[in-house]
Amino acid sequence: MNKSDRQRNLRKQQLLKEIQQQRQLLATYGQNWLEVTQPYDKGWQTLIAFKPYVAIGSGLALLYGLRHPRPFYRWSRRIINIFGIIKIVRNTLYKNCWY
Repeated sequence: MNKSDRQRNLRKQQLLKEIQQQRQLLATYGQNWLEVTQPYDKGWQTLIAFKPYVAIGSGLALLYGLRHPRPFYRWSRRIINIFGIIKIVRNTLYKNCWY
């Protein structure tokens, strides 16, 4: 075995060790990522569980809107306004509380 073969084998061993370290880091980071995102995953699963009820509720709201357009229009405007007010309050509190 000549000098270049030994250097190549040494370099190969160094690269294999580096790859092993990267794999360990990736596994650790992956576990951390799962721990951090677990509350969001649970929330999303809860939201998905209500999907059939949302579909039924939207159908009923549509039927009510077709039968009574003026009150439906009034209530939809109120709901949109409430969401706008909530957004403004949240943004104002966020700006004032977090520098």
